[in-house]
Amino acid sequence: MLILASNSPRRKKLLEDAGVRFKVVSKPTDETVKERLKPEDYVMHLSLKKANEVFVDYTEDVVVAADTIVVYNGEILGKPVDEDHAFKMLKMLKAERHEVYTGVTIMSKDKQKTFYSVSEVWMKEYSELQILEYIKTGEPLDKAGAYAIQGLGEQLVDHFSGDFFTIVGLPLKQLLTELKTFDY
Repeated sequence: MLILASNSPRRKKLLEDAGVRFKVVSKPTDETVKERLKPEDYVMHLSLKKANEVFVDYTEDVVVAADTIVVYNGEILGKPVDEDHAFKMLKMLKAERHEVYTGVTIMSKDKQKTFYSVSEVWMKEYSELQILEYIKTGEPLDKAGAYAIQGLGEQLVDHFSGDFFTIVGLPLKQLLTELKTFDY
């Protein structure tokens, strides 16, 4: 069976919409990364860590885990810790370009594949009031970079290049291609 090692409703919906049969099993994972890594190594490291956490209890299954970050001027922006932090992130990203990296690990007893995908996003010139109104919705609080391109946060985005699903948090086309090489 395929196991999605994530509590993300976005990742769950993407797999469901793609017609993939799976079960969600998520374990709390310490997302602290002690060494300074390049963004692509950072997300691949965390996706592998998340996959390992679940795989130890599901060694007969195929486990998929992912991690997404926003990178602005070389700084990694994860999920905001509170509303003030979300406000600072969104103010920083205003009218600017940033990258979104998603790392994915697929793990079975026979093999393992870890990869990443990156897309670019350009934000609109929005006001502080728009930021505050968006934060009131609660949507930014569990999203890397404090916005959801597939949700209300789309109003803050001017345009993007690359894979939309990478920005959402799961590069679906690449994942589905890689899954074909796994037995589940």
